[in-house]
Amino acid sequence: MKKLIFCVALAVAVPALYGQTNEPNIQSPGDFTPVYHPFSIDVTLKSSHLWRGLEVTGDALAAMQLAYTDRSGQFSVGIWTGAAFSGDFKEFDYFMSYTIKGFQIALWDIYNFSPGAKYNISDAFNYRAHHTGHFIDLQVNYTLQGNFPLQVGWATIVAGRDRGFDNHRNLYSTYVWADAPVWRDGFVDINVGIAGAFALDKEPGTKANFYGKRGGIVNVNLTASKKVRLGRYVLPVSLTPMWNPTNNNVNMMLAVQVF
Repeated sequence: MKKLIFCVALAVAVPALYGQTNEPNIQSPGDFTPVYHPFSIDVTLKSSHLWRGLEVTGDALAAMQLAYTDRSGQFSVGIWTGAAFSGDFKEFDYFMSYTIKGFQIALWDIYNFSPGAKYNISDAFNYRAHHTGHFIDLQVNYTLQGNFPLQVGWATIVAGRDRGFDNHRNLYSTYVWADAPVWRDGFVDINVGIAGAFALDKEPGTKANFYGKRGGIVNVNLTASKKVRLGRYVLPVSLTPMWNPTNNNVNMMLAVQVF
């Protein structure tokens, strides 16, 4: 019921929050020089937060990304934050990425300091292996160039709280995925994705990794996205059902980008 109320509230409240429209900037005749804007900000309202086959929180939240991109468009650095309206979820991440000809390499410092966390959330700047609440994620992905932008990627947690039950070794949990568009008709766009996870350095006595109780398929998802017009405003909306065969659960997320 709370999620239903939240979704209804989005439709009513978003036009008041949304400060920009998608109307193009009018330039003088003959002026075709693109305008360079180094900073960007995105704010999204979500019914829950799903990430790599996991439901990080089932509470409604607001997520923000602030990024700086250089003039070439290849190098970016920024922060991602998320906070549940209930106060039960809080996350603050740093990232940097470099993209060239479809290839991207990115490094994320992910710090979930939600009140119910069972690891260290009191030392935001503590990066000692046995005590930190952070984990460092290294990602490499490639997007096919052309009419079929299939994306494939590999991500490994290279440091931080991916240390298994005994906290004595890094598991180097790895997440490998593929994502592809399957429907584009200008009304609703649909993507499908699949991902598996495993530990490069398994802990003795268990097959668990950061994403599941054993190696295997941890994420099968379908994302339907659409731009919804509300008066003068155009809002990107997406709905994502997600299945995790390894952990034997399903989840769904509704997201509305407000600007």
